[in-house]
Amino acid sequence: MIPDRVIEFIHGPVFMQIGTRDATLRPFHAFVVGARVHDDRQTVTMLVPTARADRVVRDLADNGRVAFTTGHVSHESYQLKGTYLSTRPADAEDRARQEALRAALLASALEAGFPDSIARPLTQGFAYAPAVAITFRAEEVYQQTPGPDAGTRMA
Repeated sequence: MIPDRVIEFIHGPVFMQIGTRDATLRPFHAFVVGARVHDDRQTVTMLVPTARADRVVRDLADNGRVAFTTGHVSHESYQLKGTYLSTRPADAEDRARQEALRAALLASALEAGFPDSIARPLTQGFAYAPAVAITFRAEEVYQQTPGPDAGTRMA
């Protein structure tokens, strides 16, 4: 089960990435623009821009292993590892989630002191739609915030 703090964290505003690997263990990552934890507190749906999703989906079809990392502009971060469940095209509700995340990311970066000339390209300057909704079951959650507990598995 994903801890409350991590669920709150995933719902943003945070930066997110998905990591996969192919059959030869070659890693790949893509930005995730929007995610939500389902009511079971174990299933997560991530929104991966279609432009970067082909390799992710191929890797998931091959071995089903997912690493999902999320970090705040300040420093706090977490990683979830698990098993791929499904893929579908993103819908209007997903797109609204993406729009809300992008606006919140920009506000968070500005609040953290980034000048607009950096905050805007950092949070608004990459393609995010269309997207693919990728769902996985989280089996492990790790603390990744720099410090003495970084890399430790959370209960």
